[in-house]
Amino acid sequence: MFNELKNRFDFFIRSKTKFSRKNYFEDESLTEDLNNYTFDILSQYLKIQPAKSLKVLDIGSKNWAYVKGEYKFFKQFTPELRLDGVEIDAYRLYSNFYSRYEVAKFYTKNLAGVNYFPDNLLNINNEYDYIVWFLPFVTQYPHKRWGLPEKYFMPEKLLNHAFNILKKDMLIINQGKDEAKIQENLFKLLNIKYVSLGLISSTYLKYKNERYGFIVQKNA
Repeated sequence: MFNELKNRFDFFIRSKTKFSRKNYFEDESLTEDLNNYTFDILSQYLKIQPAKSLKVLDIGSKNWAYVKGEYKFFKQFTPELRLDGVEIDAYRLYSNFYSRYEVAKFYTKNLAGVNYFPDNLLNINNEYDYIVWFLPFVTQYPHKRWGLPEKYFMPEKLLNHAFNILKKDMLIINQGKDEAKIQENLFKLLNIKYVSLGLISSTYLKYKNERYGFIVQKNA
């Protein structure tokens, strides 16, 4: 109960004050492996049809340190790319007093057609050709540990909304077998057709906890 009250209070303060130092900067080589990993994972598991224009949504973008990998991947298939990222807790501060939002501004600069929204996914109502969702919260424990109030834990509702705004394919990656099983149960509960990709791997990064992937095809 105490942790929940603390999460509610902290989330309210940061979402209202939107405090952050300005003009974040870092050596971009520090995120090179992460961007290469993202490009590699998308290349392995997401099949894109070339088009005159594409709209893509990244859900739970955090500080979007991997955005260049996403952008490079999708830009191969269209001359006109709109890549949106949404993060509900965009004003969470790091120890250096930069917020996720300010860091994301740094990573997304000079990327035409890229937009970062500090908002709830449920407020995003545009339709997207493709959606990428890394590590959605499907259990309460990590959701609480990340400092989010309980009222925002609604995996079924969020997945259903993502499916409703999807036009083609969605890639979802979960952490660990237990979360992957819960993700499958959510698909079945919502009668969403999916393809299990099994264990996700890349030569660029190795994570302590294994990752498992799924493809949702809207028109399958």
